[in-house]
Amino acid sequence: MQLLEKEISLLETYRNILLSLYPELKEMTENLPKYNPEYYAIASIPAQVIQYLCEKDSQRIVQSIQAYIRFCDTFKQKQIEFIRNQSYAYQDFEQVNKEVYQNQNYMAQTYYPALLFSYLFSSNYFEILRVFCQYFIPLTQTKQGKSCEIGIGHGLLSALLLSRNSNLQGVGIDISPVAQQVSARVSKFFGLTPIPVCIEDATHQITQKNNQVMICAEVLEHLPQPQQLLENIYAALAENGLLFLTASINMESVDHLYWFENDMQVQEMVEKTGFKIMQKNIAFLTSQDYRNNPSLQNRLMKRKNPCTVIFILTK
Repeated sequence: MQLLEKEISLLETYRNILLSLYPELKEMTENLPKYNPEYYAIASIPAQVIQYLCEKDSQRIVQSIQAYIRFCDTFKQKQIEFIRNQSYAYQDFEQVNKEVYQNQNYMAQTYYPALLFSYLFSSNYFEILRVFCQYFIPLTQTKQGKSCEIGIGHGLLSALLLSRNSNLQGVGIDISPVAQQVSARVSKFFGLTPIPVCIEDATHQITQKNNQVMICAEVLEHLPQPQQLLENIYAALAENGLLFLTASINMESVDHLYWFENDMQVQEMVEKTGFKIMQKNIAFLTSQDYRNNPSLQNRLMKRKNPCTVIFILTK
């Protein structure tokens, strides 16, 4: 109970700082723990990772929260433009790669801190982590051998997986060199040796084959041709292997290129590749209590509310 109290206190500290700087998120941050009974147990994991990365320095924590706020403001502006124009602003992957992924200061100071805070305060990201922890990781407990995360980024998902299954040997693939540095530190938080990260474009090739477990979270929408990545993942996944896959729908960002208009577009692409669906969840970006309300989910999807589709797949 004492540990839980510390975890709750840390999350509330982050929340209070966030709302003092950005009160627009009050409803979202209040309703996440209200509608999700496992909120503190799940969100405490990235909360502690953030504290570790910031070395418990209050100034650095505030700077990371400010990075999340900048990210939210950019998203809000781009979402307004997307609704007006019915298209994403960027179409050129090389431009995004140069301006975002190869911009080491932006990736380290804004992008990765913002993604980690999203697990705490954005309903769709919280749901990604919840499904990963509560459903995907337990399914992988019988697996041993190689695991691979495409777009490993900060490395939280892979580190969580490897910390709970010592029979897996993980690697990551990312196009940003900053992923090596940040994921190494996150690995250390979990008591792991740094996860090897290959800096390569997974749409061209995935060098590690015969993976028993693979992760590809929030990557498909970043590509002009996501089908090619899915085919490469399928080829790199072992028979009966497991894949955790997510994709953003109707959600603009600094680096989104492919517009999925609904969950079925992603599902059709997944099934065309040959994957078998074991589980599917929809994670909406909303302060409403949608999880156990199918009619509300349908209304939100029809209104093109931003969301993330989450799949657990097998080959």
